[in-house]
Amino acid sequence: MSALLAGALLLPGSASLAEEAAEALGAAPSTSAAGATKVYFDVSINGEPAGRITIQLFSDVPAGASRFAELAAGRQGVDYRLSKFNGVLPTYIRNDGLSRLSYSANEVSPIASGDSLEQLEAELDKQSRRHDEAGLVSLIVREKEARPVKERLVARDGKLITVLEQAGEAPNGTHPDLDSTNLVIGRVVGGQELLQRIAALPVNRPRNDNPYFQAGKAMGDKRAVTAEKAFYRPFQKVVVAGSGVVA
Repeated sequence: MSALLAGALLLPGSASLAEEAAEALGAAPSTSAAGATKVYFDVSINGEPAGRITIQLFSDVPAGASRFAELAAGRQGVDYRLSKFNGVLPTYIRNDGLSRLSYSANEVSPIASGDSLEQLEAELDKQSRRHDEAGLVSLIVREKEARPVKERLVARDGKLITVLEQAGEAPNGTHPDLDSTNLVIGRVVGGQELLQRIAALPVNRPRNDNPYFQAGKAMGDKRAVTAEKAFYRPFQKVVVAGSGVVA
């Protein structure tokens, strides 16, 4: 998965944790709310229409906003359609994005900024917003650094054995985990009820308290790595059935 293209929608109600685009997208969107660019995701759950999420894009992140708008609009057929919401965490919903920005590895991407992350990283480095409001939408620009591995003695079957585990606290879905990796590009202005419905779906719960899983993960056991990828994945299929720019 291209980490850049995945998005995170912060859930409404978490107050305590607190992209054919129009030609006008070549310029920065209007600074006024009335003239701001808006895009939409039509969502289906298990193949049935579930509703629409409307997102208003911020004007002070032109690289991120233009890219998101062009992907929502489907410029030259490259779009978010059929991408899945593959993570429903305690305070945000994650979309798995696109695996590529063009039809083949040899083609130049038609999407704003192409395969380069330079402009997005520059905007992320200057970012003053934090993931501290419900309904914010952001793009994953950087991968989160892996936590170091350390040894720990544990008692098992009457014996003391050494296990390897990752140091520090595992990400738990709260907003500070996103601030260093995600560029905030807009906010949800319609479809909050749909977000709440998705947030309430049953998901595959993590097993961070299982010492065998932790040891396997620290040692790079493929079974543990595969299992972790499925954490917080909803049991129902949540898909972007269509997307575009609001006229």
